[in-house]
Amino acid sequence: MNVRDKEKPECGPQGQQRLLRQMWRFFLVGSAAFMVNGVLVEILVHPIGPVKAQLFAFPLAATVAWWLNRTYTFGASSSALHREWFTYIMANGIGWLINNGVYLLLIYRFRLVAQHPSLAVAAGSIAGMFVNFILSRQLVFRKNDVPPLPKTSSSLH
Repeated sequence: MNVRDKEKPECGPQGQQRLLRQMWRFFLVGSAAFMVNGVLVEILVHPIGPVKAQLFAFPLAATVAWWLNRTYTFGASSSALHREWFTYIMANGIGWLINNGVYLLLIYRFRLVAQHPSLAVAAGSIAGMFVNFILSRQLVFRKNDVPPLPKTSSSLH
């Protein structure tokens, strides 16, 4: 079921409410993806180590997040399924770098976090969440009929 709001572009109270609903849904989806990521890391950390555990877990969690955001938060884009997934993964690469940079920093800097790597997963997830929301909303799940953000006054005719 596609629950993407069919309201007018983000202007006024209705647009703000739509944005807040999307942010809330994005947070819930991110929480589900965090659980997938965290559980897999905790299971795999002892047999294969924290870096390999995250290298395995993160792409699976990102795919879960893409599917849930497509279904629950934003709705499907105008792109083919495989193209949308690829665009989602690529567009969220910056968030991925932030997420995993924080993860690695904390794992190697703090003993407690190294012993409980899901804490590093949580910190990394929060750090990358805001970048991922903007990129997902503006680049990945934008429909052709949804206008882009307005240009600055200097570029208007």
